[in-house]
Amino acid sequence: LVAGCGTGRHALDVAQAYHGANVLAVDISLSSLAAARRHTPPQLADRIEFRQADILALGALDRRFDLINTTGVLHHMERSRDGWRELIKLMKPDGLMHVGLYSATARRDVVAARAMIAQRGYAPTPDGIRRMRGDLIAEGKPYDLMRLNDFFTVSECRDLLFHVHEEQFTIAGIKAFLDENSLNFIGFEFGAPDQHRFHHDAFARAGWASNDLDRWDAYERAHPQVFSGMYIFWVQKKT
Repeated sequence: LVAGCGTGRHALDVAQAYHGANVLAVDISLSSLAAARRHTPPQLADRIEFRQADILALGALDRRFDLINTTGVLHHMERSRDGWRELIKLMKPDGLMHVGLYSATARRDVVAARAMIAQRGYAPTPDGIRRMRGDLIAEGKPYDLMRLNDFFTVSECRDLLFHVHEEQFTIAGIKAFLDENSLNFIGFEFGAPDQHRFHHDAFARAGWASNDLDRWDAYERAHPQVFSGMYIFWVQKKT
């Protein structure tokens, strides 16, 4: 299950990454689903089913899944934890879930930039976004987010700084939620292979377990931008 598939990238990734996988990809946006169908190559079309659905209503599905992907979706929901619980209900015994959530520590600059945007009244349009970026660059504002690739693409910058709703999470909060909902934390994943090796090697050298969330909490406090993209991690249903 790809919950919140958007224009289809995650659904395509999952279908191609797991041999023989059949994928149900859902999203609340019909326009996103239409784009996802257009982007699906013919050789994958019979393995991906696209359906409009609200994550909060997915508990009614008479299906259970080996793997659920919900990367970059829950933190945009008004009732993020309720949505997460609905997805947990759909996991098979020993099922896996791939989750992506924004870090409150790493997103401090984003919160500050959004306050500035609201104060100045930049519009969430291509012209408004370009004007905002131009002003920040001209003023030499020291926002760390200005080093992100997302800052330099209008559509990605809109999602980064102009999104209607965003919630940030903490590692302590994630740990509490996993404990309350009988999920085992497996480990964090970093997008670039060299970053993944670097951070996990640091844990190995220190003799720390890579699934120790208390250690990761301390590690993030020492390195506030380590999760500048998202917390991306795997969990498994306890049996």
